[in-house]
Amino acid sequence: MKEYHLLVNKTARYYTLGQLNEHTRHIWFVLHGFGQKAERFLKCFEPLLNEHTFFIAPEALNHFYLNGSGGDVGATWMTKEDRDNEIKDYINYLNDLYEQIEAEQFPDATITALGFSQGASTVTRWVNATPHRINRVVVYAGEVGAEVFPLHEASPLRSSQNYFAYGTRDEYFSLSTIEKMKGAYAEMNFTELKFEGGHSIKTEVLQKLF
Repeated sequence: MKEYHLLVNKTARYYTLGQLNEHTRHIWFVLHGFGQKAERFLKCFEPLLNEHTFFIAPEALNHFYLNGSGGDVGATWMTKEDRDNEIKDYINYLNDLYEQIEAEQFPDATITALGFSQGASTVTRWVNATPHRINRVVVYAGEVGAEVFPLHEASPLRSSQNYFAYGTRDEYFSLSTIEKMKGAYAEMNFTELKFEGGHSIKTEVLQKLF
């Protein structure tokens, strides 16, 4: 038996919030976590919306039923199955999306890439590999993709402003685990955004980035 791979076209879905125009000063790519969908995730950022800010929420390419064979559907960026190709696929997808919205046409806008939970490893792999400008990276309640370390000499993660946001009562990461994560991520020179709470987006934590 031999295994083969074939590149195919696939339709990706994404949502936006706000207007992208000459008044835009902040462009945010926000990547959801495991089992979430982009539309609902993007609603978390509505309190941060203003005339100078544009949000774009890509949805992961893989969908599945959250419970059994019917009902609510979620999305995932990758699984352990054919992992390397799934990573390549979503990096290409995010690069295509960046080009689709013509983000480079807004040189005065700060471009931020935020990944929540599973989206955190996704966003760090993307930024580490992309040729496109990303000014800030927010790893929110998630892990950095382990294979990005050590950072290669030209890694955009060396020049971006990096933030590590976590709650003191996160259901998935104990405080002792978070301390180990911060040590492992020292190379990224994170600014810490610590808040009281669990595994969820707190817009007041992000307000200081505007």
